[in-house]
Amino acid sequence: MQAPRRLEVRYALRLTGRLILVALLLVGLFVGYKTVRWKAHLWLPHYAMRTLARSEESTQKLTHVLFLFVDHYEPGRGAAAAQRSHEWLREYKAIADRHRDSYGRKPQHTWFYAYEQKNAEVMKELVAAVYEGYGEVELHWHHGNDTNASFAANLEEALDWLSSFGVATSAGGAASGDAAASLAPEQPHRFGFVHGNWALDNSGNREHCGVSRELDILREAGCYADFTFPSFGSVSQPATTNSIYYARDTDEPKSYDRGKQAAVGERTHEALMIFEGPLGLAASRQFFEYGNIASDRPPSPSRLDRWVKARVRIKGRPEWIFVKVYTHGIQDREVVLGEATDRMFAYLEKKYGRGSFRLHYVTAREAFNVVRAAEDGLSGDPDVYRDYEVKEPVSRTLRGGASVPSASLGQAYDEGHARR
Repeated sequence: MQAPRRLEVRYALRLTGRLILVALLLVGLFVGYKTVRWKAHLWLPHYAMRTLARSEESTQKLTHVLFLFVDHYEPGRGAAAAQRSHEWLREYKAIADRHRDSYGRKPQHTWFYAYEQKNAEVMKELVAAVYEGYGEVELHWHHGNDTNASFAANLEEALDWLSSFGVATSAGGAASGDAAASLAPEQPHRFGFVHGNWALDNSGNREHCGVSRELDILREAGCYADFTFPSFGSVSQPATTNSIYYARDTDEPKSYDRGKQAAVGERTHEALMIFEGPLGLAASRQFFEYGNIASDRPPSPSRLDRWVKARVRIKGRPEWIFVKVYTHGIQDREVVLGEATDRMFAYLEKKYGRGSFRLHYVTAREAFNVVRAAEDGLSGDPDVYRDYEVKEPVSRTLRGGASVPSASLGQAYDEGHARR
């Protein structure tokens, strides 16, 4: 009787082993499919090395979480677009008014406005929201089949149009000092950038860009940083993940693939800052996590915690954590203007706004300024460095923006600031 039982045990063990192998094979195929389907092979090596590397530990009592909400704002064209934007802003303000960070400041939205949809009525309402303290406006642009020459010329026109509303023009006037070392003399524009279709530096195809020296052209025009990434699932996704770094331009596409990490005590010139949001793996149905708020990816406490744990930071300043999330606010208005976003702010304020944490709602410009302060060796409370290098835009201080020539912006700012 013992022999048949031993045979049954062996058979059961063999069957179990085969089932385990089949399960492992299926898991491997699933992971391989996901990796190829979503082009994760482009960034997983750096992500793995960064995850396995010993994390820089903070010796400070407080951890500062700087939350940056980037919106690829595309309301469309014409009167319908103006009405759409008007309704969106009304609903967003109602949510923002219910929340405050650790310093009593309401959530700060950064509208990266799609220039190819330029609409004076939309812009007037956006700069009114800026003046009222809800955020700031920067440049988003879908452009294609361009050349270095055509893009540079078109960019100048775009910046002039934005500046007529007090956008992309610092209240402090032209860039000066070390900040201007890599800019054209008397540069009147300072702006953040998000490329349409993720195709920065001709990283997708010519129809979505075509410009081989886009990083240099942007930087020389006054761009302080690019906020396009992550671009999960796209060939444009950098090999570098969860980082703030500087990319030097070349004649090849995707020059930003790798670069020099932003670090305390180190200033980088003749390179463009690439400011990334969180990207990684997640034990969830989606399998991957990236800082996108969309109708099919609403914010949740678990996602918020993963964004913080991605630890996007400056080398040498681990107590300052940047959480940059992005959305297409018009297309995904149901979630952006819904209860999920309301709960997101409430969760941030409850968990990361007290005790051993301090929560800061910041704009793209302010986040850049905090990084630059750290590079100059400054520490402590990052809230004091919001206007460290790139001063607040004219639209922050002059109601209705700047309907004056660029040469008169400094005077207009002084007068508007004095009235406030």
